Amino acid sequence: MASIQSLLDDINLRYRNTFTPTQKIVWMNDEQSELFEILEIDSVPYGFITVVNQFLYPIDTEIDVDRIKQLTIQISDTNFSDLPFKRTTDEVDESEYWYTLVERNFYVNVPGGAITNRAVYIYMDIQPVLITEIALTVEPSIPLRYQEILKYGVLKRIAMARKDVIMANNYDATYQQMILDMEWKMKMNTPDFPTAINVMPLKGRYRNRRRPVVVTQFE
Repeated sequence: MASIQSLLDDINLRYRNTFTPTQKIVWMNDEQSELFEILEIDSVPYGFITVVNQFLYPIDTEIDVDRIKQLTIQISDTNFSDLPFKRTTDEVDESEYWYTLVERNFYVNVPGGAITNRAVYIYMDIQPVLITEIALTVEPSIPLRYQEILKYGVLKRIAMARKDVIMANNYDATYQQMILDMEWKMKMNTPDFPTAINVMPLKGRYRNRRRPVVVTQFE
């Protein structure tokens, strides 16, 4: 994986500019955060196994309940079902799959009663580590396969700041196409993490697609 400095060097080679590294790092952080929201970029999933007649499962200290997006439960050897979240004030149906939070525990409802040896996965959002000038030799949070998109996002911002309409639109068109291609690949491929971390949780999915922004003029 490339270092942050190598990404900056490549950006400067592709499009000559006089903006400081400080400004480009600001743009890089903005782009990294947006890509984490647009694409399925999650940390390694967690999971736990159900036990017969047990409904409460302790939430591991690594799990931030505010970042939980979805739970799924294994209903057969090859099939999984979503576990919708229910608030304690919601009306619930005991014949459906769902879960709620009871203090620092997951309460998992299984139709017909809890059974043993069924995997439950918790999907959560992950936030990128902020890029700083004092750590340019480290790798960015964004995985290697998304770094080319990150660079085009920064290139687009540089061109917009220079009021270079043609280059801004060119970079944005490439940026948007790369995102569409990546989304298609993710739909076709198997998950990145076929095995969850067996601690007692897991992580997130699905984002809103961003529409292309065509620059027509600058003020």
